[in-house]
Amino acid sequence: MRFGVHMPQKGGFAKNVERVAELGCRSIQIFPGNPSGWRMGKLEAKEAEKRADLLEKHDINPLVVHSAYLINLASNNEEFLAKSKKLLGETMERAALHRAPYVVLHTGNHGGQGVDKGLAQIIDSIREGLPEWPLSVKLLLENTAGSGSALGSRFEELGQILASFPKGALGICIDTAHSWAAGYDVGSAGGVDKTLSLFNNAVGLEHLQVIHVNDTRVDLGSKVDRHAHIGEGSINKEGFAALLNYGWPEDLPVILETPENGTEWDRTNLNTLRELYKG
Repeated sequence: MRFGVHMPQKGGFAKNVERVAELGCRSIQIFPGNPSGWRMGKLEAKEAEKRADLLEKHDINPLVVHSAYLINLASNNEEFLAKSKKLLGETMERAALHRAPYVVLHTGNHGGQGVDKGLAQIIDSIREGLPEWPLSVKLLLENTAGSGSALGSRFEELGQILASFPKGALGICIDTAHSWAAGYDVGSAGGVDKTLSLFNNAVGLEHLQVIHVNDTRVDLGSKVDRHAHIGEGSINKEGFAALLNYGWPEDLPVILETPENGTEWDRTNLNTLRELYKG
């Protein structure tokens, strides 16, 4: 497995790559800009090439790009939806500049119009943008905790979106903290087996491209998204061990999105994952 971390923006790209390389990371995830804003800021092609070359030098791949939280492809507000589509398209282009193969997207909120209408809006939005996006970048839908009117907490909803497109056009990113909050027990070996069986039936394990490995401070099924360091929350280490040793491809990226408490916590979390992984 290619263990990595979500890399903070503070400190600069090159400095942070050197830091995570020292930690032995083999993959990373970044925001391409302000995760809570509509603009990413300029990035010159030469700078993007330097960044990609630096990652190649340290054998850190893939680089996973996480889109801004504001994007909502299920919105029934025309202006908001238009801005969401535009920003997602720009994010896909930015990922291509970084030679990143994946962009992770939270599926969106239906805002009271209902699950069926919300899913249909997401499908229409992706169908509109897909022909314009770089062929080298695949959009990955991330499961959610299910709070409010959030879509994508149920595997069946993710499967419905993927089934609307040619096989392989889209992929999935699964987050352990979100899965737990949505009611999927990933805290035991038996729970992981059941969860992945449900995922396989609804979506297909072959579509899983990235795993976000996070503990959580909330109860099972709480529908609240609160990340925690591995072993410091509600998900038993037995569950993490079962998930990591499920028999994934060796090159599967496994990204930590634990609270940003500095290098030592990153080191501690990574060491914990390595101890649990028997590959």
